Amino acid sequence: MNTKKWISAKIKWTMDRLHPASPLQMYRKEIDGLRAIAIIAVILNHIKHEMSPNGYLGVDLFFVISGYVISKSLLEKETTSFVSFLKQFWTRRVKRLLPALLFTVVVSVTITFLFSSHESHHTTMSIETGLFSLIGMGNLFLANMATDYFSTTAELNAFTHTWSLGVEEQFYLFFPILFWLFFHQKKRVIPFFIILSALTILSIFVYRNNFDKQPIKAFYFVHNRFWELSLGSLVFLISDALQNNSNQIRKLYQLTANVVLPFCLVILLYFLLNPNAKTHPSINDTLLVSLLTSAILLSSHETNKVIGFLQWKPLQWIGLLSYSLYLWHWPVITFFRWTYGITTTLIPLILFLCFAFAMISYYWIETPARKKEWKWKHWNANGRFSPVSIGISSSIILILLIRLGLYPFYLNGKFFLGETANLESKGVHNLLQPVSFGEEIWDPNQCVLVNNKDLSKQISMKTCTLGKKFNHKRNSLVIGNSYSVAMAPMFQSLIESNSSVTITSSLGSAPTPNLSFTSKWENTSHYYWDQLIPELIKGLKPNDHVIMVFDINGLTDEVENIKLFQVELNNFISQLKAKKINLILQHTIPFMRDSNCTPDMAIKQWWHFHLDPPCHYFSKEETIFKRKPLTTALQELQNRHSNFYVLDLLDVFCPDTVCRFQHPNGQFLYRDEFSHPSKEASKLAKGTLLKLVESIKE
Repeated sequence: MNTKKWISAKIKWTMDRLHPASPLQMYRKEIDGLRAIAIIAVILNHIKHEMSPNGYLGVDLFFVISGYVISKSLLEKETTSFVSFLKQFWTRRVKRLLPALLFTVVVSVTITFLFSSHESHHTTMSIETGLFSLIGMGNLFLANMATDYFSTTAELNAFTHTWSLGVEEQFYLFFPILFWLFFHQKKRVIPFFIILSALTILSIFVYRNNFDKQPIKAFYFVHNRFWELSLGSLVFLISDALQNNSNQIRKLYQLTANVVLPFCLVILLYFLLNPNAKTHPSINDTLLVSLLTSAILLSSHETNKVIGFLQWKPLQWIGLLSYSLYLWHWPVITFFRWTYGITTTLIPLILFLCFAFAMISYYWIETPARKKEWKWKHWNANGRFSPVSIGISSSIILILLIRLGLYPFYLNGKFFLGETANLESKGVHNLLQPVSFGEEIWDPNQCVLVNNKDLSKQISMKTCTLGKKFNHKRNSLVIGNSYSVAMAPMFQSLIESNSSVTITSSLGSAPTPNLSFTSKWENTSHYYWDQLIPELIKGLKPNDHVIMVFDINGLTDEVENIKLFQVELNNFISQLKAKKINLILQHTIPFMRDSNCTPDMAIKQWWHFHLDPPCHYFSKEETIFKRKPLTTALQELQNRHSNFYVLDLLDVFCPDTVCRFQHPNGQFLYRDEFSHPSKEASKLAKGTLLKLVESIKE
């Protein structure tokens, strides 16, 4: 049987079982065509961003389609009571979504245990996200962990994509109740349409307001995404009204749709699949895709000739697989990121595995679960337990089994099949460790702002200073974010040269006082800069130093950010200059966060065979070029201020032509995927810091 006949047979087999002919419930082939476009764009974007830069917006297309289909489904169901209405709806949702998700979680967690190191931060994130996804809260967990969807942490998390399932499932809790109260029971179409329109507009307003101020919450929270799903529902209501209107209005609608559909479809395809698009995530992109999808759904009817493209059988088949494809594509891609990397030669294999797992899930798990009544000969034969109760119970049992039964053994290294990197201290979870020098101990609990609970914490020179016996000489005050904590061993060189050093930090802090940024550490950053740092500077003497150690790699992405940073830094230098205090700023280290790597992933494992580890390294030349605008800005400040110095550790962190996770001597230079320097690297940098400090004249 050739491919075309095989696909046709599979579609017919599926149609006969899932979409029986009925005057009320007619299968819309073109909707699966739209789903196919969405999932193709998403997969291409996730495999390699350059293949479809806007492809991630396929998820927004899914949201609109889901709102449309759910409204259609709710209208077609004839029930006699509110409880029966909700029970039928939630039963269909559980049977549709949960079995395939359970299968994906079980297999993906098993693969995580075997091939992802138990000492890596992304592993913990993966497992926790997967478990939260089983109760429809994957999006809330990621938002709480402040996970940027476009970050390395998200790319190494095998369940990041389940955030959209969380949004939809939370929508499903609220929307059918609203539908029943204002529409289904008494067919009050106009009041329901007005209320839903008002909620849609309100959600858009909230989304726009949060997009810049709280981008992570705007991305993950259901109230910020409600408008996309409700927009699909509004489109269905309008479409249904037009189809059931007078012949004259219906003919005008169909004539208009014949023009709108091809126009919007071409724009949507170009926007989603154009490999040359150079865009950054923006609210306008989301609005455009949502509106184009709405227009296509509104314009789709059987008399439209263009609809044949969306009903093309290969597209239709991919659309039918779209949910299973969505579930499986991300774990497959993530597995390759952990093990072999994403290379052009491996892309065909990645696509094959995505479709293979999706087909297994669809034909053996998803479809049978939707078709059957969930009654078995030896259990639940009388239907005492509903699919909803069975689904919830199964999720809870699986969560307990993995979290309490298997996970502790995994953390002890029982399942991981590879080798782990040998560092003095590894991972971000144990970053806040005491640093000792002689009989003195630096305690991060007293010297670091961790979160908003520390907004009243007082950091004093007395408790956070090492080398106190040298206080009468030169003192250095270290300020920074988590990078200053990671680099703490480097500052021991100052004590060895008979100086004292006060080490402080505010995790996630901005690198200058008024540099605009949004994160869960925003309040602590303001407290650190506005209150603590000025107070600490009062304890310094003329010719003392302030040493700034921040993660400023992100500044290199935007010229405007560099200009603002330069202005803010110039003001800070001037303030210190008036007090005759020197400022030393640590320059950016190599962009290892962009390598999609961890210490354990950087090791050549047995499964690599003749391949290299999957880390995407940059050359030293590329690194210098990327940070050149920032380097120029810092040089201008050095020319302007005699009390400003730059600590450049590039030769320490990149001694060869390629910047890698490991030093040629075998030592690991980074402790995690966030580019935090290792203790070993901090000690290697001691000589460079000491040389710079000694060059500064009294």
